[in-house]
Amino acid sequence: MNVTLLENILGRLLMAFSVTIAIPLMVALFYRETAMWSFLISLLITALVGAIMFFHGKIDGKIGVRDSFAVVGGAWIFASLFGALPFIISGVVPTYIDALFETVSGLTTTGASVLTDLELLPRSILLWRSLLHWIGGMGIIVMFIVLLPNLGIGNARIFYSETPGPIDDKIVPRIKDTATILWRIYFGLTVINVLLLLAAGMSLFDAINHAFATMATGGFSTRTASIEAYNSIPIELITAGFMLIAGSNFSLFIQVWKQRSLKPLRDAELKCYLLIVSISIVIIAASLVIQQGVSSGPALRDSVFQTASIMTTTGFASTDFDQWPGIAKMVLFFLMFIGASAGSTAGGIKVSRILLLVKMGLAQLKQAIHPRLVVNIVVQDRVVDSSVLTNVGRFFFVYFLTFALGSLLVAGTGLEPFDAMSASIATLSSIGPGFGVVGPMYTYASLHPFAKGVLTVLMLLGRLELFTLLVFLQPDFWRVKRTNKMK
Repeated sequence: MNVTLLENILGRLLMAFSVTIAIPLMVALFYRETAMWSFLISLLITALVGAIMFFHGKIDGKIGVRDSFAVVGGAWIFASLFGALPFIISGVVPTYIDALFETVSGLTTTGASVLTDLELLPRSILLWRSLLHWIGGMGIIVMFIVLLPNLGIGNARIFYSETPGPIDDKIVPRIKDTATILWRIYFGLTVINVLLLLAAGMSLFDAINHAFATMATGGFSTRTASIEAYNSIPIELITAGFMLIAGSNFSLFIQVWKQRSLKPLRDAELKCYLLIVSISIVIIAASLVIQQGVSSGPALRDSVFQTASIMTTTGFASTDFDQWPGIAKMVLFFLMFIGASAGSTAGGIKVSRILLLVKMGLAQLKQAIHPRLVVNIVVQDRVVDSSVLTNVGRFFFVYFLTFALGSLLVAGTGLEPFDAMSASIATLSSIGPGFGVVGPMYTYASLHPFAKGVLTVLMLLGRLELFTLLVFLQPDFWRVKRTNKMK
């Protein structure tokens, strides 16, 4: 591992990250909020540390495999540690662990919060939460990759170490071009979302914050009651639509733009994604009508919004779904594991992996009957490489192992088993609200500090798809590079 090179790159990233702190600082100055001092101090500390790292390090060789993991993991860890400064300095949270939890929840687009009475908080703090969502949604590395030096294959390595999904598809030949196009689409959709929310009756400030949270599939709101506070069908429909868009594979949008055709939207994962959403809406709406006597209109309205919110791991709430019938709650619980599409801003296992696991299961059944039969796994008329299938199986196992371990640790702090499981999957899959004490009408503030620490780690693991951070546990990872040769 090339320490001096990592220092230089992470220093650049930290200085770039400090610039984003200037945005809520300007808002605080505009509204004359005392929180401006917390942002000013945070900006100076972050920029100073970044500058020290930048000048102490140097570009010495190209990024190796271990270096790419260190850059991505380090970027997220440093952004979390320094992004927490405004929360703790301003005094809106009582402890640094709470500030770190809120920051990681923002950056990983989880939306789990320890804050209450959001309407009483400074606007600059509310914007900082939403801005953390928006930055983390497309990815810190994807956003700042244009600021990195030309490191050849190193750029590709760090890009794919952060970008979610089981199959690496180069959208355009150059990684920098890919990052630029992704952010143009991301920015454009965000602007459209803001304009539509304005037309639906939201204020400009609320529209910007909710658009940031929606496109990042984050879930932070400016209202304590989340989307329910607006009690507006147009706002719910617009938000649900953009959540579903944000939960789609962004590479499809690039292909549509390049080909000037809707043919890429025939994608197998997209079809499966929309099918799961549709079936879930029907089951939940039917359970509300049959078991709780809710009329069909409100039942369909709530089921559409909450299915889109949970499936895309956004976590907005238009109603207290913790009071729904058992079957509806179980559907939402299963959706928490699935998540949306690979290459989206959503968390979870991803629909593409679920699709491959189902095909692998069916192939295994065929081979049980016909042992000599060779069955290929085909997606989009392409045979999926065996290495991809192996990686999917490994990811699925480690994902559930991480979930189980997280649930046990959180339950050890005194939570009821199902509440602990709910909190663990809600953070590992970047959803936010769960059930019970972490339901949509509650926050994570009441949890034990140790539980918050465990859930903070789960949020980072889930956003970086486990292995990018888990490799840090290997002793070999920390071998320092002593020559200019790649190891």
